[in-house]
Amino acid sequence: MSPFDIWVSFILSLITNMIVLSGSISFLYWLDEQTNLKVIRWRPLIETILSTLFLVFLWGESWLHTTIEPNGFGLHWTFLNMLIIIMFLLNIHLGIWWQGIIEAVLMFLYVLLYPSHLSLITLTFYFGFIVMLFVSYQWREVLFQHGWLMYLALALMAFCTISLIASMGAPQTDGYFWLRQISALIILSITGIEYTRASTKTLKRNRQTAWLARTDGLTRLNNFSQFDYDLNQAFIQFQIDQVPYAVFELDIDLFKRVNDSFGHPMGNTVLRAVAQELAFFTANASFPVRAYRIGGEEFSLIVHHDCTDKHVAAKIATQLRQHIGSLKFNIHGELVNVTVSVGQANSRTDQYNSHDIYKAADHSLYLSKQRGRDRVTIEGRTLDV
Repeated sequence: MSPFDIWVSFILSLITNMIVLSGSISFLYWLDEQTNLKVIRWRPLIETILSTLFLVFLWGESWLHTTIEPNGFGLHWTFLNMLIIIMFLLNIHLGIWWQGIIEAVLMFLYVLLYPSHLSLITLTFYFGFIVMLFVSYQWREVLFQHGWLMYLALALMAFCTISLIASMGAPQTDGYFWLRQISALIILSITGIEYTRASTKTLKRNRQTAWLARTDGLTRLNNFSQFDYDLNQAFIQFQIDQVPYAVFELDIDLFKRVNDSFGHPMGNTVLRAVAQELAFFTANASFPVRAYRIGGEEFSLIVHHDCTDKHVAAKIATQLRQHIGSLKFNIHGELVNVTVSVGQANSRTDQYNSHDIYKAADHSLYLSKQRGRDRVTIEGRTLDV
């Protein structure tokens, strides 16, 4: 190949690698933004499988070009640059320990399959490569917070990896070859690191915005929008597997008197205390449950548990009522407590949409308030207190 052809090939290869590298990083961050529960549950496995397949492709291409034409223009070296950066960024981004083990195994297989004999120097650089894999995994947060450390760690990993490959009998090279190799590595490193850092900041901002959109600002519980979404998801899942769920709705009795008598700051204190009690309940429950502030002094729980047995539902509702009723508030030296009314409803096969169970729970809550407040009504039946 003429020098002109070599440089044209180099530039086109570099541009292609930058596009592929950026696309790979974007795909991983796209996976991180998915809110589907199944994707969230299996995301580490999905990311590991896809990343491993990509690495196998890069290793395979590098090994293939090395085997077929070891003295040709360094195609395997081009793939090597991509491998170094991808492996480093995967450890930084994913933080999955078995991903590093897979990378170590792939490198070891590459060494075994390379058409050359092993030497002590090769094994030394392989050990250095393993150390840098460990560093990129173990101290990924520190590296990410300090950009210069991230560049230094990647440079050390690149040195160990390129030296490892070169020690196994690299083809004859000249100064221009190393100029192309190192300059491509530097450009790809800057592209990969800065794009990763920028994507991480964007992801954090998006998550913060999404969190604010679904969170009540005063109590830090989920808000009505999130309640409406989760209620719809529960209804859809119920249509598929018929696994029952329940809705508990709570309302602070005579809350307007608290605001009128003691002021809105005191009312906010009461709301936060009730929310904290509900958050404590959800954190310690033996079944999946989420708490929401759905408006004013009104709260709700979506309980993914079989509450068709009225004794089970009554136990949950009574526990909530009693725990909140035991809260004490010191107002001008006087201890004051509040009570809540509770209404409950279960999922049913004759419900036409996700709001039917909410309407049923709301009706039960209305009955609790109508029949004296500080009461529990399960599926329209008010319990004795």
